[in-house]
Amino acid sequence: MKDMEIAKEICKKIDQKHKGMIVAVEVESREFFLGETEMEAYQRAVNKYPNKQFVFQRVGFPTTHFIEAR
Repeated sequence: MKDMEIAKEICKKIDQKHKGMIVAVEVESREFFLGETEMEAYQRAVNKYPNKQFVFQRVGFPTTHFIEAR
């Protein structure tokens, strides 16, 4: 399973009371860390896994970032 697919699967399992939060996923362990922002989720994740890479996803949405047209 690809990294982003793993992140999306994890997001589907997270309680919808966390909708809109960012999840940082350490793919090998599939452990995840929630935050209000990417930086907050990243800081929680890197505290446990300082030398790993993470995949980010917004809970309840198909993408992590939003861009508004003006």
